[in-house]
Amino acid sequence: MTMSTRNGIQHMDTIDVEDLPYIERDLNFAQKHSNAEYVLQKLLTLARANSISGPQHHQNSDLLRQYAHTNQKNWRAHLIEALTIINARRVLRKLGFQWQELRLHYLPHIHEVTLHVHPLLKALYIVCEQLTLAQSSRLVLSISDMQTRINAQQQGPESASANDRLLIYDFAYLEIFLLHWLTRRIIKLGDINAEGSDMQILIEYFKFNNLESLSSLLIQTINSNATSAANEVPTQTLPSQVPAKCEEDAATPTSPTPTVMDTASRHLSVRRREKGFNISRKNAGIVLIINQQSFHTNVAEGLQNLLPTKNLEPRLGTDKDKERLKKVFSALGYMVEAHDNLNHLQMLQHIRDACARSCHRDSLIVCILSHGFEGAVYGHDSIALKISEIENVLCSNENLSEKPKVLIIQACQQNDMDNKTLTINATIKCPKNRKNLLKAMSTVQGFVALRHTSEGSWFIQSLCDAIEQYAESEHMLDILTHVICHVSKKRGNKNQVMMPQIESTLSQYFYLPNVN
Repeated sequence: MTMSTRNGIQHMDTIDVEDLPYIERDLNFAQKHSNAEYVLQKLLTLARANSISGPQHHQNSDLLRQYAHTNQKNWRAHLIEALTIINARRVLRKLGFQWQELRLHYLPHIHEVTLHVHPLLKALYIVCEQLTLAQSSRLVLSISDMQTRINAQQQGPESASANDRLLIYDFAYLEIFLLHWLTRRIIKLGDINAEGSDMQILIEYFKFNNLESLSSLLIQTINSNATSAANEVPTQTLPSQVPAKCEEDAATPTSPTPTVMDTASRHLSVRRREKGFNISRKNAGIVLIINQQSFHTNVAEGLQNLLPTKNLEPRLGTDKDKERLKKVFSALGYMVEAHDNLNHLQMLQHIRDACARSCHRDSLIVCILSHGFEGAVYGHDSIALKISEIENVLCSNENLSEKPKVLIIQACQQNDMDNKTLTINATIKCPKNRKNLLKAMSTVQGFVALRHTSEGSWFIQSLCDAIEQYAESEHMLDILTHVICHVSKKRGNKNQVMMPQIESTLSQYFYLPNVN
């Protein structure tokens, strides 16, 4: 089917219903989606045929013609805009349209703007395009599992009937799953201004799975189309948009009424806590703080070759970090033990002792505040221990293998080839013994860690801020992500920058206990 080139989109009225089967034939399977239960069932049938016999079997479908019959007044305008959004240039060219004219008219590249198509449908299409197959599969499985459990809680375990389950397993067709969620009212589009919409389950999923750009897309789409402020979705819950200090200020609203986003976030937090480690306030565990304030070089002759080439300076401001850590973790129910100026052997002994006393506790947290260089931290006696050896000590107790263990290190990690470390006999022979260890470093390897001489270090102070702000609703990895975001934006008086680093083998979500 060919037509002469049209110089204006006003000629779309000449498109006839009988043209639609030809248009549909030129569209691939993934481009065919719309609203209504009929379309969902038709797409399911096509998906099964497509997976069994190949794409040629979907060419005789009549989805577009059925859509035109149910939207006789404005189906043409919707169709042309939809074809522009999905970049169906070949089809539009056969219809005689010029792509640049359509692009300037419909602005498909501006995600929140539409003329006739529902704005959230455009946003959901963009979501489908941006997610990888692996991300799509995790999204589908997570939402489906969540709905099954909600239905079971509300209506009993037999409530998840065959009608509620989508019998398709190709996650490449994410649009079909979105249609299913729309027909089951798991998500809602609302009217053309998105009033009455409900995308909270997707917004929260994206937010908690490091897909903030998609969470932001849905929120901005709703807000940019809202006709009144009452319909807008709050944006202060997006960690990528507001630095930590501003979020702290925004966390005290003028009205005590919680937002929909706050409620959804709490529900998701409760569900994640159920899947996470069981950390009770009464049995939270030990927080061991090793605070190296000063350093000496009075060591045995056999250790003198391990001393640094230059004497280590006192760590002014470290007591601020120690006191802040004690306050924050004590408020969560942890038994905090702080020790100043431990030599390298005392450090190891206190860590081993804390491990031995943690067998019947829910978790263990070790904080080391010291000088260091790449892969090592110093004792009070200026003898450096490898961080990997400290990790081995933490993971050597088999009784702690299923418990979360956190190692927090505030120390420089710049490359210093002249300095040496002490080797200890704490080798881990099996990788699985490293299970459930979370290591949070103040800086990436090869760089210094910044500390204010009177206010404490950037990393520890930001960590304590984030725990106080987010511990009730977010797990430890998310809290540390906030810390990285905040610290990486700071600048020193000489424009210094710092980038914290985390490594994790946690097998479950690790939520800190709630503050009473």
